[in-house]
Amino acid sequence: MQIRCTYCQTMFAISREDMLAALEHMEENKQIYYDAHCPKCRRANRVERARMERFFPDWKKAIKTMEKESTQAETAAEKPAARSGAVKAAAAPKAAVKPEKKPAPKPKTKPAGTKKK
Repeated sequence: MQIRCTYCQTMFAISREDMLAALEHMEENKQIYYDAHCPKCRRANRVERARMERFFPDWKKAIKTMEKESTQAETAAEKPAARSGAVKAAAAPKAAVKPEKKPAPKPKTKPAGTKKK
């Protein structure tokens, strides 16, 4: 979705992933507007929820499919490790490393010839 910044008139786009996240956030918090930040001047531009829903009408279905895909990906990642019987090796504790001793700082002395009276 293309938006023109109301402050600096720069055109910028909101990706489908950003719109989906914004619509989900607005749904959870019962908001009507989303603040799209301009990449040039970094100011927030108000975008109505209705306008975003016009550009992404099936956003609720998209959220559900993304959740299903993520859970499937997680289970697929866990299954190969469980099949092979691979057990994660316990992390060995790190040996205590003594920090190197720094030389003592030299005392600050005044240059010769300057005395307080």
